[in-house]
Amino acid sequence: MGPSASRADRVFGFEQFELSEREGELRKNGARIRLQEQPFQVLVELLADAGRVVTREHLQQKLWPADTFVDFDVGLNTAIRKLRLALGDDAESPHYIETSAKRGYRFLIPVNITTSASKLVSENATPASAVSKPEGTQPESAGGEFALTSEKHRRWYLTLTALAVVALASGILWRVKRGGPYPVVEKRITANPVEAPIRAAVVSPDGKYVAYADPTGVYLRQIDSGETRPLPLPKDFNASPSSWFPESTHLLVTSHLRSEQKPSVWKVSILGGTPQMLVDDAEDGSVSPDGSQIAFFRRTFVAAEGRGVGPLWLMGSNGENPHKFVGPTATDLIESGSLGTGIRAVSWAPGGRRIAYIEQHTNFANSAGDLFWLLTRDSTGGQSQMILKDHRIAPRALCWAPDGRLLYALRTDPKNERSDHGVWAIRVDQGTGKAKGNPEPVSDGLGWIGGLSVTADGKHLVLWRGNTRPQVFVSEFDKGTRRLTTPRRLTLDENANTPTAWMPDSKSVLFLSDRDGAWKLFKQRIDQPMAEVIVEGRNLVNALPRLSADGSQILFADLSRPDDASVPIRLMSMPLSGGMPRLVLQDRGISNFLCARTPSTVCVFHKVLGATSSFITFDTERGKGREIARFEGLPNWGLSPNGSQLAVVTDENRGRLRFLSLDTGATRDVVVKEWPVLRGVDWTADGGSVLIGSVTARGTAVILDVDLEGSARVLLESDPHTQFRWVIPSPDGRYAALNVFTGENNVWMVENF
Repeated sequence: MGPSASRADRVFGFEQFELSEREGELRKNGARIRLQEQPFQVLVELLADAGRVVTREHLQQKLWPADTFVDFDVGLNTAIRKLRLALGDDAESPHYIETSAKRGYRFLIPVNITTSASKLVSENATPASAVSKPEGTQPESAGGEFALTSEKHRRWYLTLTALAVVALASGILWRVKRGGPYPVVEKRITANPVEAPIRAAVVSPDGKYVAYADPTGVYLRQIDSGETRPLPLPKDFNASPSSWFPESTHLLVTSHLRSEQKPSVWKVSILGGTPQMLVDDAEDGSVSPDGSQIAFFRRTFVAAEGRGVGPLWLMGSNGENPHKFVGPTATDLIESGSLGTGIRAVSWAPGGRRIAYIEQHTNFANSAGDLFWLLTRDSTGGQSQMILKDHRIAPRALCWAPDGRLLYALRTDPKNERSDHGVWAIRVDQGTGKAKGNPEPVSDGLGWIGGLSVTADGKHLVLWRGNTRPQVFVSEFDKGTRRLTTPRRLTLDENANTPTAWMPDSKSVLFLSDRDGAWKLFKQRIDQPMAEVIVEGRNLVNALPRLSADGSQILFADLSRPDDASVPIRLMSMPLSGGMPRLVLQDRGISNFLCARTPSTVCVFHKVLGATSSFITFDTERGKGREIARFEGLPNWGLSPNGSQLAVVTDENRGRLRFLSLDTGATRDVVVKEWPVLRGVDWTADGGSVLIGSVTARGTAVILDVDLEGSARVLLESDPHTQFRWVIPSPDGRYAALNVFTGENNVWMVENF
């Protein structure tokens, strides 16, 4: 069983792993993996006898002596489970640890065993046998060392040693700067399909349950056994869990009894009974560690356009004394012009003294994207402490671990524009609220992270990862009913794909995609499975490619400096036949732009000036024209095919729509009857009506055909697991390209983090 050297000096190497018995550490590519004592000792025994079965009796004698009063079977099973998690192994198809039924376990991978001393020599010094001895060097002594007698030889030796030290130090610094691999492995604990994506999940403080919601309801999954049961709720009680009470028998949920109603926060028992409403017009509550207070969000709507932002409020555990804790008011936002400022995530410190939160800042005046601030504040008020600022922070994922680390999600690869998040941690002083070190990675994976929660003992971290992304679907207008047929998926790619326009012949769709790690503009025929790249370059996520009025050019926005508000956005043009892009115009705050169709030559772009939106005409050859209208906020809008009218959604939560004549400036306001929620607006090919996304009382998405008087009829209704955001009709009026969000979201767990 291993070499004759002292067992405490052994170093085991296998694949990218290394275990030092003396140091009591397991490392993967140099990064330490946290492992408790018993799993570590079990691994030592398996590695020492790699390839052979190590019996359960042997492990019991070694690690659980006869005078130790524990349940050996439970202890060993737990140790093996933690080992597999640390190594990223699977019990069903093992790569490292194989179970021998009723006997024990076998380590399957070849293991190289050395001693700590030999390992140190091999890493930090050049072996004597590998060195060409300089002329005049004395023979080796009995101890195996060079006998360097001259000053020349001593200088040579010192130089060689210094170079080795520098090389070693350089390697270490490079590894630290570059960042090693993530030390823990995420384990998926739900397996929901695309038809039932999880939209919220939170782990109970005692570590027994994960409560999660999908389109079919709210469920409780027992972590140890995997047993899942529905949470007892009244019929049509559409809810999402956001937090647990400390005793782990009551949940805090957000409910929308009807999609157009404001949300409310409820207390629900997992044992049954009638839910208790705590506060109306509120959502996403978080219970303090002692259960005495609840932090929650209350949306503030600015002016009439219905764009909401989230101040953070506090109240008692039964809904008493609700009061604003931090965040802007509507007046603050209008005066500052930063309509997107708001609180997006919250977490209590383990002792309940401080609150951490993520503040989102969106300055629509430069389309620079969102900047997220991670801050802490004393729960009684006072000055906030800045922890981090970063565009890559996930806005809804935050939790404070019992050991004082603040956990958050981050798009870890700055060179990749995909929304793949890793979990990161930064240690924060609970007294001062200030950071006590540098951020460190915890885990990584594919997909965005929508939420984080941790057990009271800090042993389990639960996150829900989303791979729901926009996709391009194509539907056809039925010749008889003029309803849309069942859409079929055009983009056979799991990355984000967002349609923006049709080609003039109505046979191909233009869309943006991050499938290659950076956003590019693609073109794909509706009868072909593959797409071709039209425009590529960084920062095209908000490029909004459109066609010129005559259909000969592609127009797109160039956000070469999205993080600098002082740099104007450039509106570029490129011939469809190919060639170099050229500048059409540049301005700050360009948010959208559209062109009519020949014979019209009208084009309009929309820019944001503080809290006001301005609509300005432009020409692809002569540049900027005249201002035609101003609106409050950031409304959705569409330009009619003949260039005569704008359709502007003036209140997306109250069904208000305005038609504006470009020739006379006359306006006409209508209310879309029975459909208060309006999402996006595009004119039909003949210009007789507009196509608008909305949502039913059941929460399913619909596409509406709305005439100029505000009367609406349903063209298409989605399944519960998909959402339509907008629809773009083809120039010939036969087809429609839909922006559909679909994909699988599931719950993952991290142990020993």
